[in-house]
Parts: sequence; C-alpha cells; structure tokens
Amino acid sequence: VISLLNKMQLQAKLCSSNGEPCISVSVPPTRSDVLHARDLAEDVAIAYGYNNVPKSKPKSMTIGGRQPLNRFSDKIRADVARAGYMEVLTFVLTSHEENFDMLNRTDDGNKAVIIANPRTSEFEVVRSSLMSCLLKTLKHNIDHPRPIKIFEVGDVVSLDTSRDVGASNNRRLAALYCNSNSGFEEIMGLVDRIVKIVTHSPRIKFGQTYYVPSSEPEFFTKRQCKIVTSDGKQVGYLGIVHAEGAKKIW
Repeated sequence: VISLLNKMQLQAKLCSSNGEPCISVSVPPTRSDVLHARDLAEDVAIAYGYNNVPKSKPKSMTIGGRQPLNRFSDKIRADVARAGYMEVLTFVLTSHEENFDMLNRTDDGNKAVIIANPRTSEFEVVRSSLMSCLLKTLKHNIDHPRPIKIFEVGDVVSLDTSRDVGASNNRRLAALYCNSNSGFEEIMGLVDRIVKIVTHSPRIKFGQTYYVPSSEPEFFTKRQCKIVTSDGKQVGYLGIVHAEGAKKIW
C-alpha cells in the first residue's frame, strides 16, 4: 500500500498509533483533490489497477432507491406547489451582506461557512438560511404582478465541530408571500398544511398549539412567531419582514 501511495505522488510511511501499526500519509499542495481518507483509498485502487482487482459476486442482493430525505422533500415540494406557490432554485453560495445584513443578523463567526478565496463578492458565504435567497429572488422580480408566492426546498450549511469536515448540511423549507397586504394568514395556512403532513411521521409530534411568540431580528416585533413541537423544540418561524430588510429589496 505504501508503494502504491508513493506511486500516486503521496508521501507515505509506516508508523504506529497506540501500539497499532498504521500508515501516515502527507498530501502535497499539488494534490488539492485529496480531501478525505476515501480519496487515498481511491488512489490506491488506481495505482493497483482496477482491472487487477479480482471479480466476485456480491454476497447480498440489494435494490437501489432514493434517500428517504429526498422522497420526503419531493412530497413537501408537491404540497407547497399545490398551495399556489412557485418553486425557485437559488445558488448555495451567497454574499456576506445578503446572508446577514439583509436579515438584520450579525456574524458571530460560529455559524456560517466562509469561502477562503471567492471569485466574486456574491459568492463569499455558504448560505445559512433560505430566507435571504428568497428575498434576493423577490428583489429581481419586484415588478412581477401581485401576489408573489415563491418557495424553495434546499440545503443550508452551518459550522459543526462534530463533523470531520467541520460543517453539516441541513434540509430546509422557506416560503415567501408578497402582496399589498401582509398576508400573514396565507403563510399560517401553509404552515398548518405542512404540520398536518409532518404529523404522520413518528419522529415529530405537534401539540394543539404550536405557535409561540419569538424575537427574530429579520421580522417585525409582535408580528412573528416560532413553530415548536410538542416537546418544545423549535422547528421553524414565520413573520412579516422587517422594514430594514425590506429597504434592501426596494
């Protein structure tokens, strides 16, 4: 294995850890494609030669299928679309201003993943919220006839020291309603529909009252609330966008 790694321009040597033999590998700057231990295993297979690997039948037969999270996400997309909302697809990378300032939030350095060498100022941060992406979409379509009803189901990324890569992906749903009036009841109706769908899952349960007052900076005070489960865990929030955030749109 060491000779195969050296063949792939990776400096490998035999060492020990806690009395157990192991291989230490130094990755040179020219191998920027090596990000994980599985990349080293792939290089070993390439150096050995895929055609030299003995062929064998699998011990068990399996059938490929979609991930449960993706199936659930598609179900949510279909139900929100049936409620009259149009799905949008936005970039995962966004600017620091859009990710924080547009939502009246401050960057404490412990939430968002910052890009080291961004190509442009619009791709500085990996989004930590879908709301800023919907507001940006609204900004570029502000002349569209009212009401504007859009939504997105996608991943947000947050710093996570428990992961080997230092960050974790989380699937989120965000919806936006824009009209001459607030339309607070429109979003609440959509949330009620989503709660009914999610209630069928054994992992999450809601009580009779799942709206609790909140104090999110991106919404008007006393014009917002958070959504909590029966055990008090917050799973979302809704409200009327604050004037400071609305100024950045108009």
